[in-house]
Amino acid sequence: MSRGQSYLISFFRNRTRKNPNTQIRSLTVESRDCESKPDEQKSAVSYTEMAKTVSTIMRERQRWQQTLVSDFPSFDFADPLFFGELLKSQNNVLFSLWFFRWLCSNYDYTPGPVSLNILFGALLDGKAVKAAKSFLDTTGFKPEPTLLEQYVKCLSEEGLVEEAIEVYNVLKDMGISSSVVTCNSVLLGCLKARKLDRFWELHKEMVESEFDSERIRCLIRALCDGGDVSEGYELLKQGLKQGLDPGQYVYAKLISGFCEIGNYACMSEVLHTMIAWNHFPSMYIYQKIIKGLCMNKKQLEAYCIFKNLKDKGYAPDRVVYTTMIRGFCEKGWLGSARKLWFEMIKKGMRPNEFAYNVMIHGHFKRGEISLVEAFYNEMLRNGYGGTMLSCNTMIKGFCSHGKSDEAFEIFKNMSETGVTPNAITYNALIKGFCKENKVEKGLKLYKELKALGLKPSGMAYAALVRNLKMSDSVATSLNLEIV
Repeated sequence: MSRGQSYLISFFRNRTRKNPNTQIRSLTVESRDCESKPDEQKSAVSYTEMAKTVSTIMRERQRWQQTLVSDFPSFDFADPLFFGELLKSQNNVLFSLWFFRWLCSNYDYTPGPVSLNILFGALLDGKAVKAAKSFLDTTGFKPEPTLLEQYVKCLSEEGLVEEAIEVYNVLKDMGISSSVVTCNSVLLGCLKARKLDRFWELHKEMVESEFDSERIRCLIRALCDGGDVSEGYELLKQGLKQGLDPGQYVYAKLISGFCEIGNYACMSEVLHTMIAWNHFPSMYIYQKIIKGLCMNKKQLEAYCIFKNLKDKGYAPDRVVYTTMIRGFCEKGWLGSARKLWFEMIKKGMRPNEFAYNVMIHGHFKRGEISLVEAFYNEMLRNGYGGTMLSCNTMIKGFCSHGKSDEAFEIFKNMSETGVTPNAITYNALIKGFCKENKVEKGLKLYKELKALGLKPSGMAYAALVRNLKMSDSVATSLNLEIV
């Protein structure tokens, strides 16, 4: 074992996790038995030709089960050699399974382990995992260890993680050391199913096994998902020292994680490391960086990266433009936002509903109602608007500027366009009416809100109680309460 390998093992050996306590289905594996041989007088060629004939019949005849025996009355379809040839001849494993079930129901047929293993393996090769699981459960046969390892991998890929762990533990109980590919598939399945506890339980058992790039990828992803981004970065650096490059996804995961916690020094290091290892950051990665910087009020740094994209040969797409525009709007720099807006349109990128709502929200914050209405009308002309997002953006914005009547007009139009108001819609209007001392309208909407089974917010409730000048006990007696 290499020195780097030892480091990677010790890196996680002391991570304390609970041991699993899962009941395992009792499975055992026996070695292949030889199928019974046909009589010497039978020719293997005849079985091959018959298998091709039956395969053609099954593809072309809908009710082949009812006529196959009558078409070939003297042929023994239950002969194990024929079934083996049919498996080779069929290009559709589900047809082979179909024939197998027909054979078992019409003949006193007991397939041997070779045929069963071949059919089970064919199901796994065809990614027919649920069919393979049903086949294993109904026949009760004992697959070979190599097929069980393949079964573990297929179950994990299908998202059947607990079943995969169950079979993996069976192999372990049999004293069989699963390959690194099998181990990694189980770990990756746990990650996809968001079962971090199960991931670390299994990894603790696998700590002596071989490490490869896929294992490093799984470990860093698990660390990032668990909030240990810095630890994931340390593992990346150690893996790279041993030549284990986990690939672009891991770099993106670390960059996203560092953006979320505001650690831009490490984010920048990961980005440079990624490029040094010949992984060119995708536009998605740059979008995550720009978004993270803007969320942490670092719009200038985000804009520097945005501008440098062009020098690096990138063409920012609509998502990146909208992300930067939103960052400017959040900062109140609407002039810069509008400049990027028109630049985006000039380059042939048509703003979508989300982009329009970003601009509408930004101009509402500045109180520029005329520009809000201009953007809103343009959005409607371009086929957007009339959705929950756009309606709520307009209603909340109008209500925050003392224009509850305009907001209510949009509310009334929602039903005409097939948009059902939600709790956000009602609570915004209730607060807006109360802010303008239109308490009766607010109270009517409150009762409508409760009748629909929606939950009023604490702020909407407080606004009504305050404007009605009543105590909580009086409000409760009038069925005015927050849920």
